[in-house]
Amino acid sequence: MVYHEIRKVNGKRQNYLVFIKRENGKITKKSKFIGYGSIPREKIERLKQEFEIEILSNIPSENLSRDQMKEIEKLRQIYNEEIEKLSKEEFEKFENTFFTELTYDSNAIEGNSLSLKDTNLILNESIVPEGKTIREINEAKNHIGAINFLKGYNGDLNEMFILKIHSIILKDISERFAGRYRETSVRIFRSDTKFPDFEKVPQLIKNLIYWYKLNKPKMHPFELAIIVSMKLVSIHPFVDGNGRVSRLIMNFLFKKKKYPWINIYMKQRTEYLKAVREANDGNYKLILEFCINALKENLKSFNIIQ
Repeated sequence: MVYHEIRKVNGKRQNYLVFIKRENGKITKKSKFIGYGSIPREKIERLKQEFEIEILSNIPSENLSRDQMKEIEKLRQIYNEEIEKLSKEEFEKFENTFFTELTYDSNAIEGNSLSLKDTNLILNESIVPEGKTIREINEAKNHIGAINFLKGYNGDLNEMFILKIHSIILKDISERFAGRYRETSVRIFRSDTKFPDFEKVPQLIKNLIYWYKLNKPKMHPFELAIIVSMKLVSIHPFVDGNGRVSRLIMNFLFKKKKYPWINIYMKQRTEYLKAVREANDGNYKLILEFCINALKENLKSFNIIQ
């Protein structure tokens, strides 16, 4: 966060902006002098935003350019400004629409045949469309259930949290596998992608949590969230639900740092899966670029940006 600080030196009023970051019990501060005397509030607010973008755009990254980081931070600021303008009723309507779309698209990417209209009927009108399987209906209900859990969860990423999300996703679908790591090998149909042996999964998840905690203080939050999601997919810890869990965790990490959630549209599935395959090989630039573009398309669809 950035705040305005007034210091008096030799009787003169000096204005500074101070960026403060609290992480793992440590506090980091950076300050910037912005002038003497009184400065209009509107100008201070603008300078605060610019300073925050400047700070967050200078975090070292192997995968994001400085221009990309600036773009991400501007999108975050615009989003939060527009959301703050909404009344309680308007915000609830926005969230309901966004999360209904997110549920439809995330499930559709994984092969669920429910349409957006079907999903809306199930989630918002408690109407079951004809010709749809119990599994598909439960996938919609479970996904929104997982979203509601994330919205109320104030802790951090850990192993029990990951298992909890998975248990919600597979509730009343595959109870035997819900919230449990796979105990067999897995592969993707018509793909030569190889995943780790199941015996290694518990330790690999622990390694992922360690990697997250190690990199959280020094990596750009947007990049961190996406790479955690991709690393989880590359482990493929579950028999089913890996994609949905990974995208929910990505959005949870966005939420923690006040970045907009990202909905990856069904129409982007081919492009998304191509970027995921690149990330499975440790190449993250394509998935990061994809997510920036997806975020812009999301914000355009709600008229938050033009």
